[in-house]
Amino acid sequence: MNLINDNLSFNFKFVLMLFLCVTLLYSFIFYMMNMYILSVVSFLGLFVYAVSIKSIDENEYDRVFLLSHLHIVISAVLATIILGWDYGFYLIIIAIASTTYLNIFKNRVITYLLAGFDFAIFIFVYMISNIYFPKEPGEFVEIFYISNLAFLLFLFVVIFKVYGIVNQINIKDLHRYRHELKTASQTDHLTGLINKRALNIILAKKSNKTITIAMCDIDNFKSINDKFGHNVGDEVLKTLAKIFTKNTNKSDIVCRWGGEEFVIVATNTSRINFINQIQNIRFIINQTPVKISNNKSIHFTVTFGISDSGTDPNKLTDQADKRLYKGKRSVKNCIIAK
Repeated sequence: MNLINDNLSFNFKFVLMLFLCVTLLYSFIFYMMNMYILSVVSFLGLFVYAVSIKSIDENEYDRVFLLSHLHIVISAVLATIILGWDYGFYLIIIAIASTTYLNIFKNRVITYLLAGFDFAIFIFVYMISNIYFPKEPGEFVEIFYISNLAFLLFLFVVIFKVYGIVNQINIKDLHRYRHELKTASQTDHLTGLINKRALNIILAKKSNKTITIAMCDIDNFKSINDKFGHNVGDEVLKTLAKIFTKNTNKSDIVCRWGGEEFVIVATNTSRINFINQIQNIRFIINQTPVKISNNKSIHFTVTFGISDSGTDPNKLTDQADKRLYKGKRSVKNCIIAK
């Protein structure tokens, strides 16, 4: 993505540097022709393109496009009115109007307004130069016409090149958006753990592998929310998620199943070792305080239900769930593994 942006930035800078050189050349030629107004307007382009080049480094492509666009249109309009239609500066208006096709602006209304402005300007210049105040061709008319025609063709090439780069960026953004959307749909936003939907997808792919499932429920979680507020309840959930993440194996899968329920799936651990691991986690939970104010904290406990080892995720989940609620109905803060 950075490579594509760098490519776009390089192309814009190259075009602006070319515009700057052409502007200097036109300013000098107009000066030699005693066309001082055109010379000054062209010379002002130095400042326009200097600001535009700096804006590229800040990724302000809207500003770059608008500044350079307006300067070129104004210069072409004045040149056409002062020198006449035959010099071909109207070709520059056509060329610069076609750049709105790139749709650089985030707000499309600006793009449409700018395209409409260019069209209105072209009609205005045509009326002035061909109907009301036509001028006889002067010196350098062929040179100017050829150079303006070359500018038109050059801009068409630039448009296709830049459009290709912008299109690449749009495709990359679309892929990134889809990835973020997919991640968001499979991630619990509070704890950062995967959610039930994501776990079911993962378990479906492990249907032929031996796994062990532990289901966990926070004891008296409703009382914590009622007594201390949902913010404290959220801190309890986040604390528990951190403990699970820190104290499970890399091959284990930790999931927020829903509400105050969590699931840990052992994919590469013997059942005995997994039970010992859960016992250690339960001990850590009992010793971990959750801060609720500057000088006060609370402790919480959890109950686990652990399934047998097997290859049927649905059966093992139901088994762990039943053992969990067996523990909840008895002493709580315990592990039920059979």
